[in-house]
Amino acid sequence: MAKITALYCRLSKDDPIGEESNSIAHQKDMLTKYAKDRGFTNIQFFVDDGVTGTIFDRPGLNSMLDEVRAGNVAVAIVKDQSRIGRDVIEVGLLKRTFDEYDVRFIAAEDGLDTANGFDIMSIFRNVFNEWYVADTSKKIRAVFKNKAKSGKHANGQAPYGYMASDTDKFVWIVDEPAAEVVREIYKLCVDGMGLTAIGNTLQARGIKNPMAYKAERDSTSTRIPLKHPDTTWGHGTVKTILLNREYTGAAVIGKITSKSYKDHRKYKKPEEEWSIHENAHEAIIDKDTFETVQRLRQGRRRLAKAGDYGVLNGMLFCNECGGRMHLKRQVKTGKDGVTHTYNYYVCRNSRSHTQYVTCTSHAIKREELELAVLSRIQSITAFAKNDEAKFTEMLKADSSKEAKRVLARARAEFSKANKRISEIGPIIKKLYEDRVNGILTDEQFQSLMTDYKNEETELKTRVSAFEQLLDEAQDQTTNVDRFMRLVRSRTDITELSADVTHEFIEKIVVGKPEYIKYRLKKQPIRIFFTHIGEIGGVES
Repeated sequence: MAKITALYCRLSKDDPIGEESNSIAHQKDMLTKYAKDRGFTNIQFFVDDGVTGTIFDRPGLNSMLDEVRAGNVAVAIVKDQSRIGRDVIEVGLLKRTFDEYDVRFIAAEDGLDTANGFDIMSIFRNVFNEWYVADTSKKIRAVFKNKAKSGKHANGQAPYGYMASDTDKFVWIVDEPAAEVVREIYKLCVDGMGLTAIGNTLQARGIKNPMAYKAERDSTSTRIPLKHPDTTWGHGTVKTILLNREYTGAAVIGKITSKSYKDHRKYKKPEEEWSIHENAHEAIIDKDTFETVQRLRQGRRRLAKAGDYGVLNGMLFCNECGGRMHLKRQVKTGKDGVTHTYNYYVCRNSRSHTQYVTCTSHAIKREELELAVLSRIQSITAFAKNDEAKFTEMLKADSSKEAKRVLARARAEFSKANKRISEIGPIIKKLYEDRVNGILTDEQFQSLMTDYKNEETELKTRVSAFEQLLDEAQDQTTNVDRFMRLVRSRTDITELSADVTHEFIEKIVVGKPEYIKYRLKKQPIRIFFTHIGEIGGVES
């Protein structure tokens, strides 16, 4: 059987857009003519369409190499060396494989034919081919970086609940039918429902999942396996929606990247490296609800066979060691033969919960704690509703007179520093004029310039610190307003439900009880409210 003349074609995103000479069809025509004109027979094509030259695990290339290693290939022909790949080392290893199996390698347009012996120019071509893809990668990253700075979405793939505008695919508009489902998902989560339960609820109502919905909306086909109906909502899908900050109207750009143009594996960048632009599009979920859901997800309520873990699960911390407090149950049978179940929270580092004890043994009854928290929420919200002005004034008032003086001094220094910075500019300009006119020597000029530049740098550093301090004061006012919106949105609170808890409470710190008399104890409970923290001066 005659050996194969392997004609290899590759096209990828690395290649210039619209360049017909690189199309698969053109490569096939060109290689067919080249082979026939030179008498090569038993032609067989191996093709990789849409695969970058920095990846060497390609279906077409692998098939050709299988034939090479089987001893079935006499000649391998490509349009040019960049078609075989754009990595100096990997291309070198491929050429070594061809040599090992006595395969003649030809890059038609480069004039490379291993039958003619070693061609030193092929090394330089490999280097240039790799440089090309490195340069392209650098430019693409620059484009994405500029989009991130401008607040533009990196692509037109809008999340479920949004769709790309007809005029600009990088502009998102609300897709109301899907947006309504997103709002319901958030509401169910705030009400205490878990991911699987939310998915089951949507499925029971016959609501199509995001993939099926988009396919129907855009008249495209889906890739959902037949075993999964269009109405199947996996917990991963629900979780993705609940964690997506873009539903608050923010453009979150640059979350995913790759290490380099050679390593295409994707990884998630740290949150501090994301580019976030508020009010980039219309919000579906308000920020307060989004933050409530995030707190709820961090302290997820779990269900056990013996019953639920309570609405406060995940919010409780030990005052002694800072560790989380977990629910324990104790079942006792009384003298009358009736079985009673006692629920209480214990520190995870105490003897009641672990054999590796690092904290004192103390606990608090679940019912007792829930009543205390409910009472505190009721007293705070009642005070806020009955005398909103007084309540707001109390929260905004700084508890420390010294802190007030510091803030006032910061404002004065901020103004003074900015004024001095504006004065230094004309002074420096005058120094240049004096040096040109011979009034100052070069030594005098350099000495004065150094002094003024150092002063300017120091002033700008101080201004930045003052701005941060003033911003924090402004944030305090904003947080009070956000808390008041929560209060206004509620009628009388009569029970400690999941949604009430996670809207109003950030965390609860439980201290060690102090026993006054036998079985009579006083146990400190510190409640930190969302947005405003711990509140004093209000009786429960």
